Amino acid sequence: MIHELRTYTIQPSKFKDFVAHTAKVGIKLRTKHSKLAGYWTTEIGELNQVVHLWEYENFDHRTRVRAALAKDKAWNTKYVSRSRPMLQHQESMVLVPADFWPFTPPSGNGIYELRSYRLQAGKVPEWLEHFKTGLQARVKYSKPVGIWSSELGELNRVVHLWPYESLEHRARVRKAFMADPLWKETVVKLQPLMQVMESKILVPTEFSPLK
Repeated sequence: MIHELRTYTIQPSKFKDFVAHTAKVGIKLRTKHSKLAGYWTTEIGELNQVVHLWEYENFDHRTRVRAALAKDKAWNTKYVSRSRPMLQHQESMVLVPADFWPFTPPSGNGIYELRSYRLQAGKVPEWLEHFKTGLQARVKYSKPVGIWSSELGELNRVVHLWPYESLEHRARVRKAFMADPLWKETVVKLQPLMQVMESKILVPTEFSPLK
């Protein structure tokens, strides 16, 4: 399994229209072709963005889906032709799940934190190995939905997605695990491998499978 993480920045004045049009028209047409894992709007981080995560069996499956979408008349005329003028920027990364953590949808509703780290070139395997060790401590406080490395798009990236009941819940969890001795040791090993860290708080849309 692979995932594609797509991030669209929308014109601020068109943001509500874009989400509404996607809910009413786009998502029904798009999910005929492949499985949607989650669809969110940004609450903290760069605003006026939608973030969506798509699941594929493999790279060939994604290629077939993209080819089918290009030929789908309804998708292009009823959705893309209207939504495209509302966009400012589009970004896509194809992600490969870490072999030690399968995609794990949570139960219950809440918010999500998407964390993306750009690493030094060639350091992804080392970073993941250290993170795997530290995860023994981290999961005592909360568990991730997924942990990935980038295969296509911006390279040398690791991406992880965490569910929380609320921002207050996130604050309590982070305070607890940051005091854990094993996690402290892990952070010391991870930090020298990283160049840039980014965090976004995401709110699920009404049509997101991950609530």
